[in-house]
Amino acid sequence: MVRINLLPVRVSKKKEAGKQQLSLFVVLLLGGIALNWLWQGSRERDLATLERRVQKTRTDIAQLDRIIGEVKSIREQQQALQEKLDVLDKLKQGRSGPVRMLDELATITPKRLWLQKMEEKAGQVTFTGTASTIDDVSQYMAALKGSKYFVDVELRKTTGRAQGGLRVVDFTITATAKYAPGIEASVGGAPAKAGG
Repeated sequence: MVRINLLPVRVSKKKEAGKQQLSLFVVLLLGGIALNWLWQGSRERDLATLERRVQKTRTDIAQLDRIIGEVKSIREQQQALQEKLDVLDKLKQGRSGPVRMLDELATITPKRLWLQKMEEKAGQVTFTGTASTIDDVSQYMAALKGSKYFVDVELRKTTGRAQGGLRVVDFTITATAKYAPGIEASVGGAPAKAGG
């Protein structure tokens, strides 16, 4: 009987199989490394894109903040200008208001009533005078109440007396001056009351 030693063939097949497995492992390892490198490159590109977007957004926000600051500054300047215009308007009204008020006083004063004194302090006007009768004082008060330049008209006192053989009435009336009808005006440093 002939004996054949198959051991070297088995060893040779095992070596061949080991080489194939080692080659396959190396190919898989290199493939994994290549895929991992490609995936990492893709992630880095995505990260770079996101960082550029974030930077652009921050730049846009900074630009919008600057624009908002400019708008606020413009609004503050506009408000300051409006306040100056309001002051100028009040000054114009204060300049022409008293003249018109005195003109109206001359028109509404009854013929038998004489104003001896008209005094204004902080928008409060005090009329002191003499009339022929109490009816003339009442008529004057009604005219003042109907005037667009006076509100809160009140009779403070009346006193009857004889003058040159005639009976006359001395009176004191107070009112609040309104130089600009429909607008609260500043008279003598204090705001006048809006009234009706």
